[in-house]
Order: sequence, then structure tokens, then C-alpha cells
Amino acid sequence: MQYPINVYRSVFTDNIAQANKRISELSYSYAWPNVIEEIQSFPDMVNTCKFPTNNSEPAKLYTPLHQAANGRAQKNVFEELLKLGASKTLKTAKGETAYDIAKRLGMSEDILKLIEVPEEVTKNYEEIQKMEKGLHDVIKERVESLITKNGQALPQLAYLYEFGEFYYPVPGMYGGFSVSRHEKGIQAESWIRVCGGSGQRHVIDRNGNVTLDAEGFC
Repeated sequence: MQYPINVYRSVFTDNIAQANKRISELSYSYAWPNVIEEIQSFPDMVNTCKFPTNNSEPAKLYTPLHQAANGRAQKNVFEELLKLGASKTLKTAKGETAYDIAKRLGMSEDILKLIEVPEEVTKNYEEIQKMEKGLHDVIKERVESLITKNGQALPQLAYLYEFGEFYYPVPGMYGGFSVSRHEKGIQAESWIRVCGGSGQRHVIDRNGNVTLDAEGFC
């Protein structure tokens, strides 16, 4: 599964940037039948967030599910978004999940139960935070200049515990990072497709310690 990256709008092709704009604008205006229709046409964008235009407009990282909570949508809206693959674990730039927003706004228990963060994430929260920092260190060590150039949000590791292995592409890298579970914690394999032997495998243990496990593969 590909991680829903958030970058400057100019990084993506026009059709993707325009689809993101439509979904974001419809979500922010709470036009849910239209949001669902757009996501059905672009299913990979169910967890998309409004792309910033430059660094003066920081990404807020509100997915359609966050906006459904923010707009006190009806239960069927949450059900439809979840059916399409909406993430319960992704957080806004303020650190809130859709559940956090809905709870803060006093939404009903049946909706809260529907969008509750999976238990595996909550019970392993501290370990996930430590490993996430290690993963971010690995990414920045390899491609920090591209992350900055793209205005790219770093991945939230809870996504792995919700959906399983994910691929985090980095535009301009001609490759990216494949993140999966490991007996010691997680592992991140990264490579540059146009550069033979560029592969690296890092293992990040549950305390966030990073080890270069292998390198030189394609």
C-alpha cells in the first residue's frame, strides 16, 4: 500500500493536483456525496490532505475523515469513508486523529466507536513514537534535501499498524522507502531506481535505535 504523501501542489502532475484540490475543497465545505464520488474516481486519494502551495502555507494534514469529524457528519458518511479505506490513525498537524476531533466536539458514542484508533496502536503508542523518530532520521539521512524541496510531510508510523506494509515515495528520488514490521521492531528498505546498488535496509528497534542491516542491493 502506498502512503498518502503530502507535498507542495507543484510537485504532482496537474490531474492529481486538481483532484486533490477538488476533494479538499469539497471536504472543507462538507459536501459529502460529492466527496465520496470524487474519491470513488480517485480511490488512492481517500486519505489525501490539502496540498500546500509553498512553505508559507503549512500543511494542516486534514483528511476527509478528519473533516467529517470536524463537520459533525452523519454516521453513514464515516461508514462510506471507512469502506473506501480511510485511515483512523492519521493525525492532523495539531496531532489529532478523527476520533480526537469527534470526541472533542461531543459526537455520539456510535460514531466514536466507529472511528476509534485500533487497540494495537494505542497499546504500543510509546514504542511507535520511538520507532517513528528513528524512521524519520533514516529518511532525512538519505533525502533530507528532497523532503525540504518537496515540502513533504514525514510518514506517521501508526499507519503501518493499521494497514500493514507501506511504500513511502519521495518525488525526485526515483524511489522511496518500503516500511514493514520486523522481529526487532520495523525495517525500512530504500533505493534509487536509476542508481544501481543504491539499496539500503535499516532496522529500527522498539527503542528507536537504528541499524544499517544491508546495503548495495538494487
